[in-house]
Amino acid sequence: MASNTAPEKQDERISQTPYAPSQIGEQAPSVMREDDLAFPRAVGTISGAVVLFGGMALAMNLYGYNRVIDTGWSLVVLVLGLAGLLYHSAFDRDIQFRRLYMTFGLASLLLGVVLAFASFFKGYEQTLPWSIPLLMLGVMFFLCFRRNETDEKVRDTVQYIVGGAGVTLGLAGLLPAILYETFFLPTGFVLSIAGLFLLAAYVGASGTSDDRAYTVSLGTAAGGVLVFLLVLIRSLFTANGSTFFVGTGFPMLLVSLGYVLVGLGLALDWPLFVLTRRELAAFFLSPVAYMSLLAFSLFAWISFLFFVTRFQNRVIPEPVLAIYIIDLFPVFVLIFVVPVLTMRLLSEEQRSGTLEVLLTAPVDEPVVVLSKFIAGLLTYLIVWLPFALILLAIPAAGGKLFDYRPMSSFFIALVATGAMFISMGLFCSSLSSSQISSGVLTFVGMLLLTFVYFIVNQSGRELSVILRHISYLHTWSSALEGRVVLRELLFPLSATVLFLFMTVKVLESRKWR
Repeated sequence: MASNTAPEKQDERISQTPYAPSQIGEQAPSVMREDDLAFPRAVGTISGAVVLFGGMALAMNLYGYNRVIDTGWSLVVLVLGLAGLLYHSAFDRDIQFRRLYMTFGLASLLLGVVLAFASFFKGYEQTLPWSIPLLMLGVMFFLCFRRNETDEKVRDTVQYIVGGAGVTLGLAGLLPAILYETFFLPTGFVLSIAGLFLLAAYVGASGTSDDRAYTVSLGTAAGGVLVFLLVLIRSLFTANGSTFFVGTGFPMLLVSLGYVLVGLGLALDWPLFVLTRRELAAFFLSPVAYMSLLAFSLFAWISFLFFVTRFQNRVIPEPVLAIYIIDLFPVFVLIFVVPVLTMRLLSEEQRSGTLEVLLTAPVDEPVVVLSKFIAGLLTYLIVWLPFALILLAIPAAGGKLFDYRPMSSFFIALVATGAMFISMGLFCSSLSSSQISSGVLTFVGMLLLTFVYFIVNQSGRELSVILRHISYLHTWSSALEGRVVLRELLFPLSATVLFLFMTVKVLESRKWR
């Protein structure tokens, strides 16, 4: 009997492919293939040779045997080689390579800890600047190893070493400074920040779903609260408390507050903290933060070279920080970096259509805006790290230590003005779904705020007083002299609140369209 059903035909094109179901069977959802490691391994091989060359040139310079490649270029070659090795370690899962990088990372980490503690002893103070890059390098190799390691026992052991180093550095940087106020700047400050960085890496590697990582994050916050209280007691109830607070206590309060915020930010699952972690991950899983860091690092290096050349064989006048920071290069990079950091915050959400999903979630518009603002501000402060780290090389280049105390007042001014920049960029990002348009608007705003500095002295007496409060460069200059003038912070803080309020209103209007 004839059938009206069309006979089933096999597509010859599908049957001839190497992944045809008849040949490999059912492997839903898709066939998994290993990444091609030819390019990463080539980069790793070349980078290894570059590291050996740069390391030998640097060692010969330090011992006075090399005059062909100076110390600066030797460091540049060494850093480029290490960057290539990090790239290779992030992709190659072969057990030989990942264990090799594990050993290298642990050696860098332990050597950094040894050099950090060696700076406690007289005659070895210059070892402190060398410990910081070694600690950072060890953490980065640890994160790459942690990503690729399959043996849970080995992975956990290395992670415990990193966490233990973080606890050790944090305690060594904060507790002695309560008794010996001259210890904290710069030694205690550097050690405590390095310890916080290692603890954050330990928690971030596992996530707070792991019980041990969750406990460490809460312990970090509790340690920050304890140091905060001890500093207040020392400042309020001792004979020289006021002197201690001005020189050491206030910077210690800022660092202890950082421990509290990092610990709670990693541990709590409140909507604000969850969304902030989401935004920070979006920054550092894209090239935006790294390109900004690279630009700031490059210009920080150039600025430092000009600074050293300018005062070569001369005594550097105080305040050193004012001469180093208020310069063409940091301001020039800042004008471009702020639009790059902020142009995607809300524009990308609008373009991809995820803003509607976010606004229908059980979170309010202020929480969404605040989470993006906090993540942008934290990234902005992280981008400034190259300038802070290069400061460690100034005593070695100038032959003597300088007054580090203006760093505390400058940090306050940097946070206040940075909050104004990020909130302005966030508001511009809420106005358009185009990142280019948002970036251009923020760039124009940065140009106007910078231009105010150059017309202050050209204006009348009354107008110049107003413009001086608007100019963020005047605020920086005052802070770098060690003064925190609240009326100079009033404009950036007020502008921050205004921009955030307008951003919330823009989102509310979009929600009901």
